[in-house]
Amino acid sequence: MKTDLVEIFQTIRAGLQPYATRGYTVHENSENGYDLYSEKNIEVKGEKITERFFAGIYINGSSVEIKLNTSEFNANNQDLQSFGDDNSGLSISELDDEKLKEIEVLIEIVHNNFKEKEWI
Repeated sequence: MKTDLVEIFQTIRAGLQPYATRGYTVHENSENGYDLYSEKNIEVKGEKITERFFAGIYINGSSVEIKLNTSEFNANNQDLQSFGDDNSGLSISELDDEKLKEIEVLIEIVHNNFKEKEWI
């Protein structure tokens, strides 16, 4: 069981980084934040969008926050915490193999949603 926030952050970031080769662009890459965006130009409901948040991980106080884009995606049954602006995710202070697998699966689900919507 990992309880050091930096270690938790680095472990989860290592699982998120490969998505940078799957059509996402790194916007923040610091000691306490890492996030990815899709920069594909799309039009949604008549509005042109040039970048769309995909996922991010941040050290925030006494926890690590894993934020996922949940716009046009039903995340209610995943027991996710709302971070506002169509971002939901998890806020954790401990990480074991089971929780890490859950996080990896959630990221993959959101990635598949991006592919289906042709946002990447």
